[in-house]
Amino acid sequence: MPEATSEMYFNLPLSSIWEFISDLSKIASCLRFVSGVEKTSDSLIWKVKIPMSITTRTSVLKSKITEIEEEKKLSWIAKGEHLQWGGSFDLEEIEEARTRAKIKLEVTGLGPMAMIINPTAALQIKNQLKFFIEQLKKNLEGEKISLESSGLPFCDEEEKK
Repeated sequence: MPEATSEMYFNLPLSSIWEFISDLSKIASCLRFVSGVEKTSDSLIWKVKIPMSITTRTSVLKSKITEIEEEKKLSWIAKGEHLQWGGSFDLEEIEEARTRAKIKLEVTGLGPMAMIINPTAALQIKNQLKFFIEQLKKNLEGEKISLESSGLPFCDEEEKK
């Protein structure tokens, strides 16, 4: 299962970060491949953008929170016919109004499409995480929140050329 992780420091209280990340529609808004969400009586459906929906033969993902420890840890999955995305946040307030967040994204092809999806996903997962973090930053900065990032190198050597 291809995955990528990064560590970030937010200059705000943990409760402010938690409010954003504990809403699956807000998480979806930060993912490059999601075109919209639809709330049903029992879940939140993420609509997969073209061309990913065509390539993976998966047009929707049913999302749910799989683990939650209030204001500390949150994990989620979004599963469709041939594709499953997952993510997690581990949060720690390191001082007043400063919070460390470890963020992980992972993707898995399912069934016969796994042979096509997994190798491609392994090449793209770091850039998906980079985009996710950029959107997370953009959304939070819209609320006048400052964010620093360190750790994960986001581009491959070929992309630097």
